[in-house]
Amino acid sequence: MLSRVVLSAAATAAPSLRSAALLGPGVLQATRIFHTGQPSLAPVPPLPEYGGKVRHGLIPEEFFQFLYPKTGVTGPYVLGTGLILYFLSKEIYVVTPETISAVSTIGLLVYVIKKYGASIGEFADKLNEQKIAQLEEAKQASIKSIQDAINLEKSQQTLVQKRHYLFDVQRNNIAMALEVTYRERLHRVYREVKNRLDYQISVQNMMRRKEQEHMINWVEKHVVQSISAQQEKETIAKCISDLKLLAKKAQAQPVM
Repeated sequence: MLSRVVLSAAATAAPSLRSAALLGPGVLQATRIFHTGQPSLAPVPPLPEYGGKVRHGLIPEEFFQFLYPKTGVTGPYVLGTGLILYFLSKEIYVVTPETISAVSTIGLLVYVIKKYGASIGEFADKLNEQKIAQLEEAKQASIKSIQDAINLEKSQQTLVQKRHYLFDVQRNNIAMALEVTYRERLHRVYREVKNRLDYQISVQNMMRRKEQEHMINWVEKHVVQSISAQQEKETIAKCISDLKLLAKKAQAQPVM
């Protein structure tokens, strides 16, 4: 009686255990995400893409390989058949209408899997490949953007390493600008001083010329005023006589 209660409780809890087994990897991954302890530095092995080999859709291949050296090829089948007959004969498991429903459901599932499993698997693989392609495209785009950022950072670092050349050029430009300004101001001073000296020379020349003109006019005026009419006549007569004498001397000389 106690065995029947245990088996019924186990049959009742089997779906929840099965769902718990299915949710186990997800819960484990969630606990890994929210784990706040010190992470391990060892690499985490990747999850297998495909499951291991099974027989009859349920029994792992490793179970048969484990029993082959001890029981032979028929050992696992004999063991499974014996356990089933033992459970039924001892009424550990009682055949009920739920058993028939379970067998029918399992048979229907097996038929659907055998009939449409390949096409459903191909469809699921196609969806998986599309998702992987999208993720790979996003990954490559992210890698490209990161690589572009790295290249840009390297170019910026190269420019930063050569910034002393820019500072040297700027210092030279500033020195040249200061030198040009200094020479422009020096030339402006030279031009202003030269203009002032030229002005002073021009003023002195003009004053000297005016003084000479004034002196000549003054001397000429007073000389003219000092000569009387009689002296003027005598001077003119003296000049005429001198001219006549010069003419006679010119005529007396022989022609060569």
